[in-house]
Amino acid sequence: MNDLTYDVVVVGGGVTGVAAGIAAARTGAKTVVLEPRPFVGGNATTGLCLHSFLTRDLRQTVFGIAQEMVDRLIAVGAAVGHIPYGGFVSAVTPVDGDWFRIVAAEMLSEAGAQVIYGASVVEVERSGDAITGLRTAMKGGLRMVRGASYVDTSGDADIAAFAGCPTRKGEAGTGKMQPVSMLMHFHNVDTKVIAATLGEVAPAMATRPDHPEPIPVYFNGTFSAWNDVIERDGIFPNRDHKVFFNTVWPNRVNVNTSAVFGVDGTDPLAMSRAMQDLTRQCVRAGNFLKQHVPGFADSYFVPQVVAGVRESRNIVGRYELSKEDVLEGRKFDDTVGQICFPVDIHHPDTGQAYFVDIGDDGAFDVPYRSLLPQGVDNLVVAGRCLSATHFAHGATRNMAPCLVTGQAAGTAAAMAAKRNAPLAGLDAGELQAKLAKDGAYLGRAFERTHAAA
Repeated sequence: MNDLTYDVVVVGGGVTGVAAGIAAARTGAKTVVLEPRPFVGGNATTGLCLHSFLTRDLRQTVFGIAQEMVDRLIAVGAAVGHIPYGGFVSAVTPVDGDWFRIVAAEMLSEAGAQVIYGASVVEVERSGDAITGLRTAMKGGLRMVRGASYVDTSGDADIAAFAGCPTRKGEAGTGKMQPVSMLMHFHNVDTKVIAATLGEVAPAMATRPDHPEPIPVYFNGTFSAWNDVIERDGIFPNRDHKVFFNTVWPNRVNVNTSAVFGVDGTDPLAMSRAMQDLTRQCVRAGNFLKQHVPGFADSYFVPQVVAGVRESRNIVGRYELSKEDVLEGRKFDDTVGQICFPVDIHHPDTGQAYFVDIGDDGAFDVPYRSLLPQGVDNLVVAGRCLSATHFAHGATRNMAPCLVTGQAAGTAAAMAAKRNAPLAGLDAGELQAKLAKDGAYLGRAFERTHAAA
């Protein structure tokens, strides 16, 4: 078995892993991204919005690689920018999922990162406080992939768990996790009629160079008007079922309304059953929309092929982001970026979503310590599985935050690898200086401190 050796090994090529891989390679590290699927981009390839770049007062706090990706998507007509919205979130950033996949792959290649598709880590080799290799299943058999620094962007904290680092799952006390979902893609729809029928507030409106008339690109509502039909036909498990819509096209829309409960995203059998159940649920829901909801009558639809996991494992890191951190909008000396998306939790039993605003100025810092697992010194963890409580995870799990923490983790991993030094010992000030140089935003407090210096 031939070993593959790199400076930085990124495990997981979803949204977070894309940012981490680009950042590590741009920082000069020989970088590999191991991705089980035949594409990169993760949940963003489903067409979900990249929530959220702007605070409730429309102040942008997410920049860096995240903004660069949006700019490139705008250039090819696959995004419309950051659009104000009067609903549960103050602004939305819709993107086309297929083009996100294409642009993400291009940016990784341009940065010089190697992506190995169809690669699944099955075992971690560890010596003392360091990971020394990842046994990886790929075409041709098992290979050992080695690096100086490792980045866990698996979404499920797989590498941290394999390495024996402490993790947690779900709500404190119950362990219940948010439901998994699957988007539906509808073509040949009348988005204006749909928004007028189902939108709880005025939709987010945007224009495109090829379609100057404003189109609704984001709106949400409920199916309360059809409660009797839904109960009679068993379409959804509850009355007043919530639904979320987004698009960048005038005649297509993504629909987010399915849910399967009690699924552990780290259990392959449970996830396989969920995929089957979600696909069937989407077909029932799609037919319901075509038959009953104005704007869908002449459409055709396809369920996504990827199930969205909102919550599984989180590491218990050297700092755990808490409910108080979010509600008070806390700032940290070792910040690596900011999160401004409100807490978004879909109830583990009903799937109904509830939202809680971030305190203070509408953003809280992510401290570098929350990316560092306990017990291993050359591993950094980013994205959905960083160190946060169930409540705080409701804000950290979303895709704009994942791009922020992915860039921070990839940069840190490359800096540590260059020095053959532990990630846990990396000077936060040096990391911050590099992130700021690369266009990341670290918050007002950081700017004031460094302007004074």
